[in-house]
Amino acid sequence: MKRQSRSVRGAMRAGVPFLALLLGSSSVWAQFSTQGTVNTSASVVRTLSITSATELSFGTFSSGATAGTLTITSDGNRTATGGVTTVSTSPGSNAVVSLAGTPATSFSVSLPGSVQLTSASGGASMTIASFTTSLTGLQGSLNSSGTGSFGIGGTLSVGANQAIGVYSGSFPVTLTYN
Repeated sequence: MKRQSRSVRGAMRAGVPFLALLLGSSSVWAQFSTQGTVNTSASVVRTLSITSATELSFGTFSSGATAGTLTITSDGNRTATGGVTTVSTSPGSNAVVSLAGTPATSFSVSLPGSVQLTSASGGASMTIASFTTSLTGLQGSLNSSGTGSFGIGGTLSVGANQAIGVYSGSFPVTLTYN
């Protein structure tokens, strides 16, 4: 019987360290953890803004018995198609947008798909579509002073015998940092 008691005692002794290991395992694992730091930063840039814009003007023209178009390119050239006849004393002009922002950064431009011009007397309208810019792929960069500019053109759809009058409207130009 002594042997049995010794084996029970021996087993209990052997089990005590094992039990202590199980109960105290979190302190054992805590010895293998570590802590470090991670750096963080933030950068605030100047808001992109349009500082000036020259109006996109299609100039003076007449409308014939057939519909046509009047196009002003982003560098200011004007062409007419269909029943549209240009008047040379008022050739129109491309829009020129001057902008400001954070120096030496790149930006993207978004223009609408189309916009309506309405006559001052109301009721009549024409649509400008196919907007273009002098930028490559609607992308540009500000110079080292944080300024830049680009031209905008578009195509005006003129109806057959379009109502005589002065037409006006506006369109959004959205600038976004790349």
